Amino acid sequence: MKLFAEFIFETETAETTYRALLPELDDSFSQRSAIDLSLENANKLVLGVKAEDAVSLRSALNTWFRLIQIAQEVLEVTTEARC
Repeated sequence: MKLFAEFIFETETAETTYRALLPELDDSFSQRSAIDLSLENANKLVLGVKAEDAVSLRSALNTWFRLIQIAQEVLEVTTEARC
């Protein structure tokens, strides 16, 4: 893989978000990109994306940014509903 991008999301819900997204790692979104998702110190979600080209990198990042955003939004809604 020629290109690599890494993003760290620091949040109190990193562990819950990580567990929610783990099943998505089993799906192969593209043959031209690879995803690494890890948890650091229980409050940092680390997303690593390797890709063959810029189009694949952009596509993978858009997909995973959206998945992370959706997980965060669901957590916010469920937290508000409990209060």
